[in-house]
Amino acid sequence: MPDELKTAANWAKEIGLPEKKLKDALKGANIQPDAKKGCCSYYSKASVEKAKKSVN
Repeated sequence: MPDELKTAANWAKEIGLPEKKLKDALKGANIQPDAKKGCCSYYSKASVEKAKKSVN
């Protein structure tokens, strides 16, 4: 898995948002995971940035 793909929880820690807020933003913006491995969803920085814009 490339380093730029991370779980929502890891991105939330990195960008300083509560995990629930980021997950809700991803769901609300209808952003699909860039990759899945088992039950884990991985997102790129670009996807997380889109979701982050809808939080504020």
